[in-house]
Amino acid sequence: MYIMPFDPKLDAAPAPQLPVRELILHAACQVFAHEGYAAATVSGIAAKAGLPKPNVLYYFKSKDKLYAQVLESIAAPYMDACLCLRAGDEPVEALTRTVLAMVRLFERQPFASKVFMVELKEGATRLPPAYAERWSTRVRDSVDCLRHWVDRGLLASMDPEHLLLSIWAIAQSCISLGWQVPALRGRDQLEAVDYAAATQTATRLLLQGLLPAPADIRRKRA
Repeated sequence: MYIMPFDPKLDAAPAPQLPVRELILHAACQVFAHEGYAAATVSGIAAKAGLPKPNVLYYFKSKDKLYAQVLESIAAPYMDACLCLRAGDEPVEALTRTVLAMVRLFERQPFASKVFMVELKEGATRLPPAYAERWSTRVRDSVDCLRHWVDRGLLASMDPEHLLLSIWAIAQSCISLGWQVPALRGRDQLEAVDYAAATQTATRLLLQGLLPAPADIRRKRA
């Protein structure tokens, strides 16, 4: 079972003065992230929010509508964070910016990010067709950008599609550090994620493998 990282700032109950709609969405993000769409219930979301179930249904008529609202809250920011490559950019700066943008998004919206990643993994069937089309277009543009950099010898020779997936995977790994790190340190309690250290490590690992070898540079110039 997936366990989200513990962060006191994010896992603490929302302040009572939050608008009810925001309170419900905050709870829904956590419940969907922990339990998945199929296992989550409106009753469970209501309990997490500290509200009666009828109050939740007053603002959101069904679990489907709640789930759709959670996806909507993260869909555009997620796309902008992980598909922001432009051919005219300097590759190292652009890839570092991508990892940093993704990790910052996970830091701000960890539960919604987890829900969205699972939705993508399962085929994105609950996302609007227009979003899926835009996503596909942005993916193709990013792959073309990576291919352009590889062809010019600015990056090591590798498959651009696999490279894009690897960039996402390295950034996304930061979201699970909260439960992995304590095991390495021999501790029982989940910990807050040091996102700055995670980003530094992720970008260093990524970029050291992407810089072209001298032989690749000479071959491109020949």
